[in-house]
Amino acid sequence: MADVDFVHEGHPHTEKRRLKAPPKVADERVGFNGRLAAWITKRVGSMWVVYMTLVFISIWMILATWGPLHRDDPYPFPFLLFLGNVVQLLLVFIILVGQQVLGITADKRAVATYNDAEAILHEVEQLHRHLESQDRILNQGISLVESQPHPWIKKRHAIEPPRVRDQHIGVNGQIAAFLTQRVGTMWAFYAAAVGQFGWIALAQLGLLKFDSYPFAFLLFISSLVQLIFMFVIMVGQEVLGQAGDRRAQQTYLDAEAVLHECSRLQHHLTAQDKVIVKICGYVKEHAPEHHPVKMVEPPAVKPAPAG
Repeated sequence: MADVDFVHEGHPHTEKRRLKAPPKVADERVGFNGRLAAWITKRVGSMWVVYMTLVFISIWMILATWGPLHRDDPYPFPFLLFLGNVVQLLLVFIILVGQQVLGITADKRAVATYNDAEAILHEVEQLHRHLESQDRILNQGISLVESQPHPWIKKRHAIEPPRVRDQHIGVNGQIAAFLTQRVGTMWAFYAAAVGQFGWIALAQLGLLKFDSYPFAFLLFISSLVQLIFMFVIMVGQEVLGQAGDRRAQQTYLDAEAVLHECSRLQHHLTAQDKVIVKICGYVKEHAPEHHPVKMVEPPAVKPAPAG
């Protein structure tokens, strides 16, 4: 009797992925700057901060209108406006840092998902080869089924996993990527904080006489920088969305190919079942009386309870 001439060849990614955890956003927060950005994001990114901000602004406006702050910050509340502007500018850099981290994590997830799908499709191909080798034994070398693999399996080899950095195309995309990479760091946050508070200190010491309290020019520059960075943030969101859409499309096609291949496997197994049943029937019919195949009795079926 012929042996099955099949040797399983495992995909190298199968063994590697057991040694790696899934990519997480927290894993990108490395070093002091990363931990500080994560701490600020976690503390500031909550609805409680929104409630506290609304309460603080409301109380300040009341005290500045009818209370003890009226002499120092009357309507239109220039110091409150300046304070809010300083906080907004600093938070813009934190948002850019978070967006940068999300982009890096999304790229790693895209590569991991791509490699997982590659390994799954490789194992499915191995199953097809195994079944075909069994066909040569069960059916005298004639294949029991004829079917084609999903066309996406061949196409995907020429397509890289969708990454955020690949969405920055053209001059505008390169400029956006440059700004995001340079500004989306904690060092930019430190520079903004030192710049603003240093400006205030120099103005209070009289070294910047053209911009004394309430620092109108600093307020103007800060607002202008915020406006520009808001557009940069929106560009980054658009890029993240495009990469997410391409990733979703590739994942959808990968899943469709896997389901198609599973259907082929099921069809192949069904065809082999028919041959195996015929072989077993032939063996049972021609086997001697004392052969084990005739000594095995089928399990008794219990009658259904009445009523």
